[in-house]
Amino acid sequence: MKVTALFITFLLLLNFSFAQEMKIKYDISMKSNDPEMQAQLQMIEGSSLTVFVKDALSRTEMNMGGLMKTTTILDVEKKKGLMLMDGMLGKQAAPFGGTDFDKYKSKENDSKIEYTDETRVILGYKCKKAVMYMEEDNVEMTFWYTENLKTSKAYLGEYSKFGIPGVALEYGIEQSDVTMKFVAVELKTSLNDVKGLFNLNVPAGYTEKSFKEISNMSGQ
Repeated sequence: MKVTALFITFLLLLNFSFAQEMKIKYDISMKSNDPEMQAQLQMIEGSSLTVFVKDALSRTEMNMGGLMKTTTILDVEKKKGLMLMDGMLGKQAAPFGGTDFDKYKSKENDSKIEYTDETRVILGYKCKKAVMYMEEDNVEMTFWYTENLKTSKAYLGEYSKFGIPGVALEYGIEQSDVTMKFVAVELKTSLNDVKGLFNLNVPAGYTEKSFKEISNMSGQ
C-alpha cells in the first residue's frame, strides 16, 4: 500500500536532535490531491508519532491509525537498534547494528536548508521556522523548532549533514501528491518510568527479519 510505504520512508529519513530526557507526542494529519491516495489516508485518521529519549537511548512509536504500528529503538553509544512492525503482515522485528545502524542514522542527500525570522508559539515555547529542500526526492520540509530546550545528538543526531538547532514542535512534509503535518500535543522533559522502553531484545510473538527485509517492506 502506497501510504504504508510513505510512512516507512519517513521513518528512514527521520533524523532530529532531542533533549537529554524527553517524551514528545505529535498528532499527524495527511491529505492528498490524488483521490485514490486520499481514500487510503482516511484509513489512518488519528495517526500519531511519540518519541522517548534518555541520554543515548531513544524510542519512536509511529501509530498509523488501525493500519500499522512501527517502533524503532536505538542505543547510540552501542550503535545498536531494533525495528518492530505490527500490522497487516503480522508482527515482525529486525535487530540491527554496525553499518546498518550507520545507514539508518545518516541518510546522505542534496538537502538545502533555509532559516527564516518567522516565529510561532507552540506548547508555550517560542519556535523559529526553517525550510529544508531535498531535490533528489522532490520533498520540502517545514520545521518550527525551539532553541529553549537543551538538545543533544542522542536521538539520531543530525538531519543529513545539516542540523536543526533545536527541538521541532511542528513540521510538515510536502511531496508531489501528499502532504503530512506533525504537531506536538504533549511534551515532557522527564520520564517517570523507563522500564522496558529501550529494550533491544526481540519481543515474544515477533518474527525476526533482517534489517534490509524490514526496511524494504514497502516493496512487498
